[in-house]
Amino acid sequence: MNRKLILLNLVLIALAGLLFWRLRTRRIELRAHERAMFAQKAHAAPVLPPPAATPPKPVTPAEYIEVAQKTLFTKDRNPTVIIEVPPKKPDPPIPPLPSYHGQMAIGEPVVFLSADSSAGQKSYHAGETVGKFKVVSFDRENITLAWEGKTIERKLADLAPKEPVPQPSSASAAPAAARPAATPLAPVRNLTAGESPLGTDMGGGFHGCVAGDNSPNGTVKDGYKKVMTQTPFGASCHWEQVK
Repeated sequence: MNRKLILLNLVLIALAGLLFWRLRTRRIELRAHERAMFAQKAHAAPVLPPPAATPPKPVTPAEYIEVAQKTLFTKDRNPTVIIEVPPKKPDPPIPPLPSYHGQMAIGEPVVFLSADSSAGQKSYHAGETVGKFKVVSFDRENITLAWEGKTIERKLADLAPKEPVPQPSSASAAPAAARPAATPLAPVRNLTAGESPLGTDMGGGFHGCVAGDNSPNGTVKDGYKKVMTQTPFGASCHWEQVK
């Protein structure tokens, strides 16, 4: 029994010695391999140094102008000044234009106008004022007026007083029992003896004609001569002072 135990111990010692010898051999091989690697690296080509770094680009303030202009926290850094223009007030409406009653081209041309329906007609030269308007110029068809720095041009036919709309005839009107009775128009009267035919004073030595004056053209009365002319808008009648 002791002999077997001694033999087993000897086998174990032999195995331990063999293991130690294998470890020592392996360690020597690793050392040799390491020295060979270092020697190979020592004879390798020299390693070049890395290229020099590119110097940084100098700072230019203009490259950061967008950052300064679009800063969300400061509105005053935007160089663009926004000027708010107040809305333009609407132009005042044009007042009613004067009415046209005719014109005369004897000597300096004059035009007969009335400022409104309640005012009588008067003669005006270019440059004179009628109501709120100033007569700039006129001819046979058009007239130019000035009002608050504006020039207004109209056709004389548009300024002539409008004729009253005639009543519909009995054939097309409603039955007689359904419509009111019409008021008969008063006949045009003739001038009585001694009544002056001179009408409204138009200034400049001119007077208008009176309704019912049947005296012929060229009649002279009270220092005035009757002048009747035919215009595109109908017959024109006035009295002018005899010089």
